[in-house]
Amino acid sequence: MEIIVVSDTNILIDLIEAGVLEQFFLLPMKVHTTDIVISEVTVPEQKAQVRTLIQTRCLTVKTFTPEEMLRLLDFVNSRRRKCNLRIADFSVWQYASENNYVLLTGDGNLRKLAAEDGVEVHGTIYIFDKMVEHKVLTPAIAADKLELLYSINHRLPKPEIDLRIEKWRGSL
Repeated sequence: MEIIVVSDTNILIDLIEAGVLEQFFLLPMKVHTTDIVISEVTVPEQKAQVRTLIQTRCLTVKTFTPEEMLRLLDFVNSRRRKCNLRIADFSVWQYASENNYVLLTGDGNLRKLAAEDGVEVHGTIYIFDKMVEHKVLTPAIAADKLELLYSINHRLPKPEIDLRIEKWRGSL
């Protein structure tokens, strides 16, 4: 069964940096994001990869109408006291919440608050698990790519990464 996921900026960048963005789009998921998230991708090489995904209709981008922007601002104002998130974070949270989609984010604060709001939330490691499960990546390649990603992004949970690397390298 294909699910719809809404990705925030850090997920896209993590997957680009790990060199697995194309493989992610082979999963049985429809990937959405918001125009606000797209505006945060500013590195030319990353921007080019994301633009290609949009042009080939692999990545669906929600563009907010003026009325929807007002609703988003109300959403932000009603929750701003609880957290210190960017407007892009609120945009994917609201979009996932209103449509009963799964939210993909690596931001711990966003994950916690969206989950408390009843949104199903997962992060980068979940995506790697799915790529191995669906044989988009071999366990060995997934271990190498996850190790590479951690060398770039130390905010990822090291114990969870170590567990996967050990498991995936042990299954050779």
